Amino acid sequence: MKSLPCRAARVALVVSIASIISIAQAEMRSGKVFVHAVSGAVTGVGAGGIAQKLQAAENLEAGTVIRIGEGATADLILGYNGTVLRLTPNSVLRLVQLEQEIAGENVITQTKLELVSGALAGTQRKLASPSFLEITTPTAVARIKGTEYYVRADGAVSVISGSVTVHWNLPGNQGDVTVVVSAGYTFDPTTQTIVATTPEYLQNIIAHIDTTRNNAETFKIGKANLVIKPADGNISPSKPKGNNGVGNGIDPQPPGNPPINDGPGTGPGNPGNKGGAH
Repeated sequence: MKSLPCRAARVALVVSIASIISIAQAEMRSGKVFVHAVSGAVTGVGAGGIAQKLQAAENLEAGTVIRIGEGATADLILGYNGTVLRLTPNSVLRLVQLEQEIAGENVITQTKLELVSGALAGTQRKLASPSFLEITTPTAVARIKGTEYYVRADGAVSVISGSVTVHWNLPGNQGDVTVVVSAGYTFDPTTQTIVATTPEYLQNIIAHIDTTRNNAETFKIGKANLVIKPADGNISPSKPKGNNGVGNGIDPQPPGNPPINDGPGTGPGNPGNKGGAH
């Protein structure tokens, strides 16, 4: 009977050593932000405080402040967590935290971005807990899990697909309001309520959303490894022609189950009958 405590101690010691080894094997890495494209005056201010003109194919680290000039835009790829962003004119974004922890097959990412002014559009692949992406503004925090969205520095958040959790800070240190914004709706910071996104507003932002969506498809974010194409090449995605059916557009799958090339992500093909209009 006296040997039982010793055996228990040995088991506890083995468990402790295994835990230490597991923790030691976890590797913390700093993610990078890849500048996919810039249009107009775009500058970056690094840790040294020196502003430099940003160009396509550059990699940015945490702590960098990106400034977008009048009429300019910048398209960014965060390959380590599957985020694709577009910064709109007159925006300022600080890259606060870009981290990924790798332990075996598990990858946990922690990303915090501070939108000081302006607005950004984003497409985000679904993040598994406890990974997160937070976009903070002077008055609110938007937590992204997997969606298409548009965030303004005044706290307005519009969702195109998926959902976004918004924490709005009430004035005078009176706490905060937490809401979940679903697709087709916008958080209105003036009333702290969720309202339907108007067609007029959607028309103003949809081009930015489409850009992030297309960039996500080009780089296959969330489906494969990030593939960086030459900066001077044409990296705008083109939709392949689909023609599994009998006519233009998306058609039902024909008998025989040929390779699928007709559906979302493909453009209209040519009519199946090439003999003419009849």
